[in-house]
Amino acid sequence: MLSKLRDIPQIKRDIAMGIFSLLVIFIASLMVSDSVIDFLCRMVIYMLFAAACNILLGFGGLRPLGQATYFGFGAYSYVFLMVRMHIPMAAALPAAIVLSILLATLAGSLCLRANDDMAFAFLNLGINTLLFTMTQKLQIIGSDTGITGATRLPFAISTSANFHFCFAVCSVCLVIIWFFYRTPFAAVLKGSRENTERLTFLGYNTRTVRLVAYVFSGFFCAIAGVLYSMRNMGAFPTIISPNASLDAVIMCLIGGMNSFFGPILGAAIITTVNVQLPIVTQYYQAIMGIIIVLSVLFLQGGILRDKTTRDFRSKKRFRKEAEPHE
Repeated sequence: MLSKLRDIPQIKRDIAMGIFSLLVIFIASLMVSDSVIDFLCRMVIYMLFAAACNILLGFGGLRPLGQATYFGFGAYSYVFLMVRMHIPMAAALPAAIVLSILLATLAGSLCLRANDDMAFAFLNLGINTLLFTMTQKLQIIGSDTGITGATRLPFAISTSANFHFCFAVCSVCLVIIWFFYRTPFAAVLKGSRENTERLTFLGYNTRTVRLVAYVFSGFFCAIAGVLYSMRNMGAFPTIISPNASLDAVIMCLIGGMNSFFGPILGAAIITTVNVQLPIVTQYYQAIMGIIIVLSVLFLQGGILRDKTTRDFRSKKRFRKEAEPHE
């Protein structure tokens, strides 16, 4: 049975798994209470957030330790334009996305200036920490209490209607990311992860390639942030904190950063741990730590590892075992 499943082309397996997952979440939303629907809404938004971060982590080989910058900036921009500046929703929504893209372009140019992975990671984290501190201190954006207001679309006021809207938007965005992974540009981005020097020798500007991927990731992070502000009816400092960025990286790590569905599965696991376990025990963070440690020790590559990763590791292990022992 398993051998027959492996013989199915990867594209067909992805489509079948995607349709099945969407149907399960959609059908479940029709049979549960508003509190569970609110939880499902948070889950699908974090699925999009994790998939957006994995564009850099899984394919770009970069460490996006500060991608909550665009998740939170998108939310704050949208709520601030609507609540504080009283701009109509039809203008505030695209304006928040455009502002996030501009910020991603400027910040990405700075973070990738040295074209060094370690420098990128800490510059990205530093920008995230800077904006998080600003949101906590500036009174104009609510400081610690954030900004609240009527941010939902007129046809999605209720919890159920807002969930179905967020579900539809996240589904479309995930499909776009899936198609992006199969473009020639994604192959070049993956090449920059494997061997930057060789790609440069072939005539590619790896810094430009990574910058485009960074802006693309920031774009989808901003969309997820806007949807999250609609769910929460406001924007709060926790959504732009470095902890939110770390959660996204952990989602990719646990689910599998080299698989399209890995971050989606990781988002479902981490969201359940962060939301449901505190109801059961106060030691939920310890459980989170155990999950991370076990994933690193026994599930290197994540729960959903792609075939190429498994084959590479098996060949490497075979070569090591085949070496003559002295």
